[in-house]
Amino acid sequence: MNFSGRAATLAALVSLPCAAMGQQDVDDKKLADADEIVVVGRSVSTSAAQVEVDREILVDTATVLKDIPGANVNSNGPITGIAQYRGMFGDRVAVDVDGLGLVAGCPNGMGTPLSYVSPMITQELIVDRGIARVSSAPEAIGGHIDASIARGEFSSGGLRLSGLLGSRFSDNGNVNTSAARLTFANRSHRVSVVAEIDSGDNVNTPAGEMRPTQLDRNRYDVSYAFDSDIASGLVFVGNQDTNDTGTPALPMDIRYIETDLYGVQFKTNIDDLVSVEGKAAYNDARHLMDNFALRQAPDMMRYRQNLTNGKGLQFSLAGVFALEQSDFRIGVDGIDAEHDSTITNPNAAMFRIDNFVDIERDVLSGFAEWTRNGEAHDWELGFRHKRVSAHSGPVGVTGLMGDMGSNARILADSFNSANRDLSWSSADVLLKYGYRMGSDTEWLFELGSKTRAPSYQELFLWLPLEATGGLADGRTYIGNLGLKEERSNEVVVGLSTTTGRVSFAPQVFFKRIDDYIQGTPSSNTTANMVATMMSGNPALEWNNVDAEIWGADLAWKVDLTDKLFLDGIATAVRGRRTDIADNLYRLAPFNGSVGLTWVANSWSLKSEVVAYAKQDKVSSYNAEQSTAAYQLVNLAFAWSPTASLRVEARVDNLLDETYQDHVTGRNRAAGSDIPIGDRLYGAERTLSAGLIYTF
Repeated sequence: MNFSGRAATLAALVSLPCAAMGQQDVDDKKLADADEIVVVGRSVSTSAAQVEVDREILVDTATVLKDIPGANVNSNGPITGIAQYRGMFGDRVAVDVDGLGLVAGCPNGMGTPLSYVSPMITQELIVDRGIARVSSAPEAIGGHIDASIARGEFSSGGLRLSGLLGSRFSDNGNVNTSAARLTFANRSHRVSVVAEIDSGDNVNTPAGEMRPTQLDRNRYDVSYAFDSDIASGLVFVGNQDTNDTGTPALPMDIRYIETDLYGVQFKTNIDDLVSVEGKAAYNDARHLMDNFALRQAPDMMRYRQNLTNGKGLQFSLAGVFALEQSDFRIGVDGIDAEHDSTITNPNAAMFRIDNFVDIERDVLSGFAEWTRNGEAHDWELGFRHKRVSAHSGPVGVTGLMGDMGSNARILADSFNSANRDLSWSSADVLLKYGYRMGSDTEWLFELGSKTRAPSYQELFLWLPLEATGGLADGRTYIGNLGLKEERSNEVVVGLSTTTGRVSFAPQVFFKRIDDYIQGTPSSNTTANMVATMMSGNPALEWNNVDAEIWGADLAWKVDLTDKLFLDGIATAVRGRRTDIADNLYRLAPFNGSVGLTWVANSWSLKSEVVAYAKQDKVSSYNAEQSTAAYQLVNLAFAWSPTASLRVEARVDNLLDETYQDHVTGRNRAAGSDIPIGDRLYGAERTLSAGLIYTF
């Protein structure tokens, strides 16, 4: 990595301790004892203990992924973070909320799953390090993330009232966050009410103000849970309203996303050896976006608004059998999703594009998983068979004039005459082996082969548009009804070890992805004419290519004293196509962080240096721009004067560095200080503070 002339200053600043959030409660169980990392604040140590994300002063939970080795976040707006893990992002990474995924309401990735679990009300964020187990999710080809809402605890005695009141403020963009929780509970029953309100103005960068980056989000959750010796369960009802929130890396902004969420979970013990687990969730997301209300409006005849809807049911049912020194899990799960999207112009009543009509995408699968934990040898063997089906209704367009209208109708007629009932069947297999060398060292070996069927955008985008699940490359795409499934064949080798006060956990990985789905230059003359008239560039068409991704990542920790420790992470990922000489799009460059934390009885201090190398291994197929190296210094403080009160303070980008995060999108909004086509800049020096009261 090429560091700037500030390197000496950064090295000095890392020796200044400043705030760590919640490290007082971290259990020193080694990373070798688990296959997952649980994140707190902005630091991942070699611990695998459960720690709270709610101590992070930010509004987009996806940002916390930057603190996990191998992970990152593709940001298109203030709460539109798309999870990235080891070079894969979007639909390739399964993101669950309370154990199951969400059906997105936006075809361009605005309402991402992690936007439904903001940090102040998040119980935990768990990332499966390495290849996700087959029981985690049906299409976790690129990894698995699970986040859950903090709903309080059962009481150890009689009926008890507990709760939380909190407020946070950041000066950059006047971002306000307020949260509250009330929990009534005894030993067996728990009722909880959770609420959070977030608001903010446009964010400033050293290069100027980014417009539009304001946000407005309200989140509510009501739940009932029970727990007994033979059974436990949870029922919840939730709602989230996101209004007038900018997404400058996309062609439109959020006017509203109104989402209702429902869920149920249960576990019952049949006897000492057999238990049954089940969960189901339903959500309905209604979404309106446009290109004129929050950003500088175009000519009135180019006004566009898109009314979309995504809704669906997800479920999982499994039996768990306790065998001698092992467990066997067998189950079924499924997803039934529906989508619609209609584009109009409020100034032209005849203009209408039925973009996605009566879309259905269903997944039904069965899985079996055997795990064995021995004194020195651990085994996991998993198998999943799944069937994915997809359907689209007939599409149409009105109000487009001249050649544009004629060509669009040709594309609609061609799509409507094609077979739009599609299906794929495949199997996933996974083998994991762990070998412990004494109590402090474990080797990990993983082999897996997993598949993902095409998304509905990749199949049914019949008109060249940018509805690409948040790809944010500025190009228009058309779908391909003939796409095959992607198959990733992956190998992972890892080591977790502790020597005295030093712990570290590196992993290396290699994955070959057959039939990787990527945009390539379209040979459809009609689509290219439409795309050129709309955007100035011909269309890209989703096609199957071949690719490979490899790299390494590391988490480490050094206990300097009982109260002072160094920790950090490092990540290196490289991805390329193997059928032609080109790199994969939007992969994070080599990066790492180092933090020095001082933990006392009632307060903690932490300083942190985050460094990213330049990224010049960019994709030529969509003219991806390279980015320069940069380094940031962050400082934080936490103080608990009583057991119930916590005072927080944080400074991000202390040196006011001008930088561009490579996995952040390019600006699409006119009227911003950031020129159209330039990659969005990182925020300038930002001061944040918070006050949290629990009872």
